[in-house]
Amino acid sequence: MRFLRLGIAGMRGEVGTGINPLLAMDYAAALGTMVDGGTVVVGTDTRFSSPMFARAVRAALASCGCDVVDTGILPAPAVQFLVSRLGASAGLLVGAGHHPAGWNAVVPLSASGAYLNEAGTQTLLDIYHSRRFTHRPWDGIGGVNQAGQADIDAYMDTLCGLFDTDAISKAGFKVIADFCNGSGSKLGASFAERCGVELIILNDDLTGNLPHDPEPRPRSAAQARTLLHHLEANVAFVFNSDMSRASVVTNTGDTLSEEYTFPLAVRRVVARGDASVVVTNTCTTKTLDLVVEELGAKVEKTKVGQAPVVDCMLDIKAGAAGDGSGSFAMSKGAPAFDGFLAMGMVLESMAVEGATSSELADSLPKFHIVKKKVYCPSSHAYTLLRRLGDHFPDAELSDLDGFRFEWEDGWVHLRAAMTEPIIRMIVEWRTREEAEEMASNIRGLVERLVVS
Repeated sequence: MRFLRLGIAGMRGEVGTGINPLLAMDYAAALGTMVDGGTVVVGTDTRFSSPMFARAVRAALASCGCDVVDTGILPAPAVQFLVSRLGASAGLLVGAGHHPAGWNAVVPLSASGAYLNEAGTQTLLDIYHSRRFTHRPWDGIGGVNQAGQADIDAYMDTLCGLFDTDAISKAGFKVIADFCNGSGSKLGASFAERCGVELIILNDDLTGNLPHDPEPRPRSAAQARTLLHHLEANVAFVFNSDMSRASVVTNTGDTLSEEYTFPLAVRRVVARGDASVVVTNTCTTKTLDLVVEELGAKVEKTKVGQAPVVDCMLDIKAGAAGDGSGSFAMSKGAPAFDGFLAMGMVLESMAVEGATSSELADSLPKFHIVKKKVYCPSSHAYTLLRRLGDHFPDAELSDLDGFRFEWEDGWVHLRAAMTEPIIRMIVEWRTREEAEEMASNIRGLVERLVVS
């Protein structure tokens, strides 16, 4: 089966059977044509196929007259920061974040460093499908330069200026960071130095070998959890391969759902008065709503994905944004989901409140959330989901993005994935047993509808 997806999250797929260098070159040429030969920042993660795709997109951009600033291996939020800092016309991220090792992606960025919005994505795709690229003659080809260390340091300075590094340093935390052999390990030592923490780094091999599932969920936290007790660490963080997502392991060894990363991080931002409005998507845990509203702030809901969430944050001038994938952003930082930022804000909460990581986690209002994937061809997904409405006449229905069915004690959200041929199902309920039972019933129903 050919796994290739094109959309607001860029071009992504399984290497060889889906995405390949020729397709990536055309996609990059479309971006180069769209920005009319402007400067483009290109950054990569550590996957085996990333150097191949990076060479391909750099060549395609240069052929369109673009000057390329090559960051090499660098976390996605740092690359996004550099696009704006360097006054570039656009950016390209080469890396598949939370996807399995066999996947890769080419993700376009706007001049602000954020993901392209829907209008920008449509323009890019129109050029890509038309194949009318503005390849320049021999004397109009662009050049390739390396990003400077001063610019990368500026990202870290800006990042660490968003939280109280003095308080964190005085607390003397011992912190485990599992970078999943991804790009985050490039800046781990710099983060530790600025924050004054003893950072114990796991999985910092940049060879492209992912040691576990790169999606930062409890099942990916086994290594961090095992070492945490023996090393007497205060907290552990598990990241995806491009540093856009994070999950937390507490000092008692509780591997928290990635759903709790955003509530843990944003609570401190709201409490100190830096966010009266918080943006999230339609399928983030109800814990976030309760945390934000208890502190007198408002939650604004939007579609799923980094692009709509960050764009909404910037458009309405909200203080922070994130979602249930372990993602977190602030309007004062890079226009990107940033795992380093989430880690810093959780550490600030621990330091300022004088609380352990387990005490912070225990103070959150808890629900039980279940996430499942159901295979479904993309062409059938919307029709199938629409048919589900007939099965739940007693539920409150929202179709802002996918379909959310809500009852007094819980909710179900189903959405066709933008990056895989699946339906993503999220069920949240008061008790684990009820959540698992509802998830099982819904999954069975969806699977029957797929084959019917």
